[in-house]
Amino acid sequence: MASHFVRWAYARTPAYLQRLPEKVIEDSWNLPERRRTRFLAARVLLAELMLRVYGMQQLPALITTSTGRPCFADTDLPDFSIAYAGSLVGVLLAEEGGRAGLDMEIVRAHSRQTVENQLMCLSSGEKAWINAQQDPIEAATQIWTLRQSVLKLTGEARQDIDSLRLHPASGRLRSGAFPDIQAICDVEPLMVWSCALSPGTQRLRLWEIDADRNWHALRDVEVNKPNMGPRALRLTSMPAERQLQH
Repeated sequence: MASHFVRWAYARTPAYLQRLPEKVIEDSWNLPERRRTRFLAARVLLAELMLRVYGMQQLPALITTSTGRPCFADTDLPDFSIAYAGSLVGVLLAEEGGRAGLDMEIVRAHSRQTVENQLMCLSSGEKAWINAQQDPIEAATQIWTLRQSVLKLTGEARQDIDSLRLHPASGRLRSGAFPDIQAICDVEPLMVWSCALSPGTQRLRLWEIDADRNWHALRDVEVNKPNMGPRALRLTSMPAERQLQH
């Protein structure tokens, strides 16, 4: 098995909702129009992914955790994570028995004040790495995206410098909430994405769906191999004995 990351540039509220449970559609009517569009687009995309990977004709029942994270009501089904960036929606589906955390960010989409607020949540080591990069704004977006993906995997509801430390120069991370994580982050021309995964995941399959619902395989990432790309980062958890020293 592999983990799967699929994204879709939705333009309006999806017209094909036949794979969604009636409760999902009913819940969407309580949302403002823009949020309803995003809500339904994400669940349609998740339904399409479950059909492709598992052959399920309808999206299984969903529940929401105490932190607001959606998940399948049947705990035997795989973990997933949803993210939005501009008009893009993405879904990361974990390997069976694994966990997933996805974040996507548009580069240079945030105001200066927002970026400054984000930097306040970073450690001195993370800031030092950002300042050493050729494009600090892009680097800051990459670190922020990495952090968000890991926090989604662990289920933490807010940023906490002490609970999560990234060490991009050494390819390591330390999470106080979850001892063993790996995160893969890549920079594309307009977007940064990061997938946080359980350590056993060896392959990440990247997909894109076009406006006609056609699937396009982008590439397969061999998670344990170096040189995933010139702007890609892979961080893995520090060994337990080293974590205790920090």
